[in-house]
Amino acid sequence: MKNLPKIALTTAGIAALGLAVGAPAAAGENPSAGSATILAGCGAQFDDVTVDGGQAAWNLVCASGGITIGGWVKDTKADGKCAYIKAFAGNGESRVPLAKACPKNTVTQFSWRVENSNEIRAYLFVA
Repeated sequence: MKNLPKIALTTAGIAALGLAVGAPAAAGENPSAGSATILAGCGAQFDDVTVDGGQAAWNLVCASGGITIGGWVKDTKADGKCAYIKAFAGNGESRVPLAKACPKNTVTQFSWRVENSNEIRAYLFVA
């Protein structure tokens, strides 16, 4: 049998396995090492998404033909970098970045409503 590549998932990735984590990235998306990626739909909630230097939580709510992602992002490391959220909706819309938090211990709230979609792929990353 061929050696298959090993896949490491963040805590958030394990929690979201049933929500299509690891689906192919859409055009314009650039997942990288040290980022947490989650594709989810209506009613999904993520309470502790973490990467080295960043932490976030968000939920997705569907109503009236659209979806809203709302939550917060926090910079957790004094390294001169910021923690970011970027998001891509199923209808092709995107927000890059959706939210930014820095310096260390800064928390930024975010909310984004998208019409004509019922899923959003969200990324937490540090740069």
